[in-house]
Amino acid sequence: MKEKILTLIIPAYNMEKYLDRCLSSLVVNDESMGRFEALVINDGSKDGTSEIGRRYEGAYPDTFRVIDKENGHYGSCVNRGLAEAKGTFVKILDADDSFDNDVFTSFLDFLMTEDVKTRADVIISDYTEVDNRRTPLKTISFSKHDHSFSKNDLTSNDKKEWFIHALTYRTSILREQNYRQIEGISYTDQEWAFIPMAYASVLFSFGKPLYLYTKGVENQSVEPAIHAKNIWMEMNVIKEIILFYSGALPASAKERAPFLRDRLLIIVESIYQLCLLTLRKYKVPLDALEDFDNCLKTNCPGEYAITNRYSTTIAKMKFFPIRNWRENKRGIMLLQNLAYDFADWYNNLKLNH
Repeated sequence: MKEKILTLIIPAYNMEKYLDRCLSSLVVNDESMGRFEALVINDGSKDGTSEIGRRYEGAYPDTFRVIDKENGHYGSCVNRGLAEAKGTFVKILDADDSFDNDVFTSFLDFLMTEDVKTRADVIISDYTEVDNRRTPLKTISFSKHDHSFSKNDLTSNDKKEWFIHALTYRTSILREQNYRQIEGISYTDQEWAFIPMAYASVLFSFGKPLYLYTKGVENQSVEPAIHAKNIWMEMNVIKEIILFYSGALPASAKERAPFLRDRLLIIVESIYQLCLLTLRKYKVPLDALEDFDNCLKTNCPGEYAITNRYSTTIAKMKFFPIRNWRENKRGIMLLQNLAYDFADWYNNLKLNH
């Protein structure tokens, strides 16, 4: 068996509608097929997910493997995949997404170059948001760097777009730290984009859009109504990240890695934004946000203070939603919501005329 330069972990639950599209995007020339393995982690699906995976396993037994398991949610699939991985590097590919087939071949060649193969801790690659017909909507490009670079060289825009679609890790880094994701809940991709970065030093940039992230998939976890219902899950994931940052991560590492602090602030502020602004129409339970707020205040008082500065403009009025909510949970929030309703009404009026 050839050396596997890459393991792809493909969590799959009831994905018969999308899995064939995902797996077919990985079928490349014979030489490249031998360089990677694709682990389809069937998370107790009740449809034809496993059968679709088995079809590819039968056609390409040296590349595709189906692992059937009881349902345990996303994190359990990642954990199982890491335990089985044989590749030098590892990447997650969601079953409702896919790769650009031509770019994938170039990516495998890139991983095989001696410098990347021996030195890279993390490879970042551009990704494209597509609709269900794989029509490109937007490409997220990262700042380009010559040769290898440090995570502290990343720009503020890089940090905002730092999601799993862009990330490939050296497998040994994850294993040496006994990295495991939370099981039983969704949104653990936030962990994948944060915790391993504490142990990464050398980054390489692959400047082509490899990953095709499908927007508008039915029952997608980021769909507003579903996200609002399950926001407590994301809060629990980010609370674990807060505890990791404040406790498991040495203070010296925080000083050497402003990337981690900047990224923490971005994901923490996103929770407040979701609860107070984006998902407000779905009546997100703010008592859960209070618990989240207390966790941040207790464990990261410096970062807690910084979040008071977060501001947004609604209907030409500037608000500090996090600070306003903390200081006056009703009065300011009422005014803020009225301004938001007015902005929505005005924008709809313009669209209809």
